[in-house]
Amino acid sequence: IKPLNEELRRRSLRTLELFVEALVAEGGQLPANFTVTLPKITIPEQVEHAVRALTALEGRLGLPERAVSLEIMVETPQAILDAAGRCPLLAIVAAGAGRVRGAHFGTYDYTAGLTITAAYQRMRHPTCDFAKHMMQVALAGSGVWLSDGATNIMPLQPPVRASHR
Repeated sequence: IKPLNEELRRRSLRTLELFVEALVAEGGQLPANFTVTLPKITIPEQVEHAVRALTALEGRLGLPERAVSLEIMVETPQAILDAAGRCPLLAIVAAGAGRVRGAHFGTYDYTAGLTITAAYQRMRHPTCDFAKHMMQVALAGSGVWLSDGATNIMPLQPPVRASHR
C-alpha cells in the first residue's frame, strides 16, 4: 500500500480494505501467511492506524484476530533516529500489537532521504551500514525478522548468445 502519512493515509487504508475484501470474497479466506508491507514508516502512530483498520476489517469479514500480519519498510532517516535522537524502531514494532513479523531496510529511499545522489546509493554505503546496525541493535530479541535491503540487480545468468557459424 501507499505510505500511512497524513496525506496518503485514507487512500492507503482504503486500498488495503478493498484488496483484502476482494481476496476474502474470492476464496473465503486469506492466503496462508498473508502479510502487508507498510512503506516509509516514520512514527509508531502510522502502524497504529494500520492495526486499527485491520482489526476492524478482520471483524467485519469474520477473519480470525491478527489474520493479517505486517512487515515494515525502514526507509527513512526518521525511522532510525527521531527528532529527539532516539531510535523509534522498537516503539514502531510495539505499535503493531504483535502483528509485525519483519523489518526491511530500504536502501534507495533511505539514502535519498539523506541527500545522497543516485550515483552513490548502494547497500554498502556507510550510511546504510549504520542504519542496518541500528536495526539489528534496536530489534534484537524482538522476534522480528530483518532484511538488509532490496536490490535492483537480478540474480540471473547473462543470456547465452547464439554463435554465428
